[in-house]
Amino acid sequence: EALHTDPLTHECTKIVDQHDLFDSETNLQGLLQRLTIYGKLRNVQLLQLIDLNLLSTESAYDEKQKFETLKERLDECAAYRRSMIVYDLDSLVGINRSEGNASTGRTTNLSLINHNIYTHIKDRFQNAHVESGSISENNDTIDTDEKWSVIVIREPFLLRQFYDDIKFTRPENEIQEEEAELRLVNERNKCVQCNDFYTEKDNRMDVCIHHDGFVYDNHCPQLTKWTRRAAIEQLLKEDAEVNQPRAHVIQTPEEKERLERRKQRYKFICCDQTLQIGGMAAGCKKGKHSLPHTTHIEWENACDENTDYRAKLSSLLQSRTR
Repeated sequence: EALHTDPLTHECTKIVDQHDLFDSETNLQGLLQRLTIYGKLRNVQLLQLIDLNLLSTESAYDEKQKFETLKERLDECAAYRRSMIVYDLDSLVGINRSEGNASTGRTTNLSLINHNIYTHIKDRFQNAHVESGSISENNDTIDTDEKWSVIVIREPFLLRQFYDDIKFTRPENEIQEEEAELRLVNERNKCVQCNDFYTEKDNRMDVCIHHDGFVYDNHCPQLTKWTRRAAIEQLLKEDAEVNQPRAHVIQTPEEKERLERRKQRYKFICCDQTLQIGGMAAGCKKGKHSLPHTTHIEWENACDENTDYRAKLSSLLQSRTR
C-alpha cells in the first residue's frame, strides 16, 4: 500500500496491491525468499531483518539497548539510496494474555508487551517512501530514493491493532469474514435443548438446563418411548378432550383422580422426573446451548440413541416382566 502524490497538483491517491501467500510461506523464513526476489527486482542495495534474534545477538535486553539497536539499523538503511527493512513484529512486540472470570464467563484479555517499541516501529513504517531523485550521469534514467518497510505479523490481535493504528487498507474478503463472525456472535439462536434463546457470546457452560434423555410412558406395560414434544402434544390433546362441554356428564371424584394420575404418566429416562405441561420444569443436566441451526429432530434422535438410557429402559422393562 502506498500514497502517490502528484508533483504538480499535490493530490494524493492511495495505491493498494494485494497478493496471496504461497503454501510455503507459513513463517518468516519462507516469506523472506519472496522479499529477497522483490528486492533484487527493485535494485535494493540493503535488506535488513529486525527480529528478536537480532536483539539477542546484539545483547539488547532492556528497552534502551533495543532502541539503540533499532537506531543503528535504521541509520544504516538511511545510508543507502534503496533499502528494505523487515520487522518481525510478533517477536519484537509480544502479546500478553491474561484470563479472568466475568459475569459472562471466562474471559481472555490481550495487550501489547513492548508498547514503546511498537509505537516506534509504527511511526518508522509510515515514513517509508519512494521519491524521484536526480537524473543519472548518462541522462537516460532517474535515480529514485526508495525506503521500503515491511511488517510481518502472525498474531491476529496484533494485526488488527496495527491495521487500526495506521489506517491500513484491509482486504475485502477479510472485512466480510469479520462482519459475518460479528453477525454470528450477536445473532439470536433458538436452543432445541431448553427452548430458550441465546447469543453465541453468551453461550458458555452451565447456562443451558435441559433433559438429555427421551420420555417413556410409565403406565404402559411396554414402557413406550416418546419424544418430549410428542408427549406434551398428547397431554394437551387429552386435556382439551376432558374440558369439552358435555351435556349431563359429571365426573366422579375417582374419575378425576384417575385423570390426574394419567397426566403424571410420562417420565424422563435421564432423571425419572415427571413431564409437566405448563410451568418451568427444570432439567437435570447443565451445559452449553445447542449449536445454531440444530433441529429438534436431530436433538430428539440424539436423546433416543443414548445407549445408557436405552439400557436403563430395557432394565426397567425386564424388572416389570419378572
